[in-house]
Amino acid sequence: MNPPAIPLLLLALLLADSAYSTCPESDQIHCGTSDRCTRIRYICDGDNDCGDGTDESSALCRAWRNNDCDRNLAQCNRLGRSDCVTISNYCTLTDPPCEGTLDMRLCVMLRNGKIQPLYTLELPTTTPSTTAAPTTHLPLHVMEEMWSDDFEKKLTHTISHPDCPQLYTRVGNLCLSVFFIGNMTWLESRAFCRAIGGDLFTLGKDLTSFTTLVQHLAVNGVTADFWIGGRYVNETAGWMWVDDTSLAMGSPFWAVRFNEECSTRPIPYLNRTQPANDGACYHYQQAPATLSTHHCVASTYQHYFYLTDENCFNKKSPLCVMPGEKKQQAH
Repeated sequence: MNPPAIPLLLLALLLADSAYSTCPESDQIHCGTSDRCTRIRYICDGDNDCGDGTDESSALCRAWRNNDCDRNLAQCNRLGRSDCVTISNYCTLTDPPCEGTLDMRLCVMLRNGKIQPLYTLELPTTTPSTTAAPTTHLPLHVMEEMWSDDFEKKLTHTISHPDCPQLYTRVGNLCLSVFFIGNMTWLESRAFCRAIGGDLFTLGKDLTSFTTLVQHLAVNGVTADFWIGGRYVNETAGWMWVDDTSLAMGSPFWAVRFNEECSTRPIPYLNRTQPANDGACYHYQQAPATLSTHHCVASTYQHYFYLTDENCFNKKSPLCVMPGEKKQQAH
């Protein structure tokens, strides 16, 4: 199968930008959804050093902290000794390695150099197989061929389709450019979509197109975070799509987030509002955040592609749609 016809210079530039850039210092790690770096010792210290909360997520901190040693340390049983060592050292000591209760997905995260939800991480295969060697033990050229074939298949199913223009694929009755190989700001993403003849993806009130999109991303193993065509305009207009239609709040599109502090949830009552359920205090709140400084809309893997309000200068992949009047009809 021949690779899709893609402007090679553009593809090369975006592929280079899609990899994690190296943090300036060796004891730093990339934040989860922003382009910041934070020191590994600052993880779960109670301060939102990343700005996006990923370094203080409750799931990460449950694994990062333990009852045997202080924060950032884990108990290492090795060579007849039992010591508290930094989690970084625990993950890198070999011959013999540390034995203990540390969640080894933390080691995978540290090797990746990026704060990631633990449920997205898998441990390397270590059990010998009678039919094939584990992927991590395959020769480099074999692994390269496997990765190349998988990447080409994913690429073909996200930016190529005979019914759509170049760099677009058919998702339901729409031509979308699911450009997971590039990372850019919201403004850059919109400029990119316009440059290839479309605009950032909008939902309106169409639940079907949203469901079809999420299914398409899942089937093709796409785990990128995407900018879409929604933004906060001002106090009067509120949240709007780029086609100047209003952006609906609440379910079923917006993600639910956990907050350490709870708050009541107001409901309309006559000509005013009152707290629901006798003033019950809830830890889960639905995006977008009240008085948020994050004014652009993203569809993120962390939130199962439900919508979240994000900092417009964070870098994510553009999700473009070809306008209806330019779409080619299916054969």
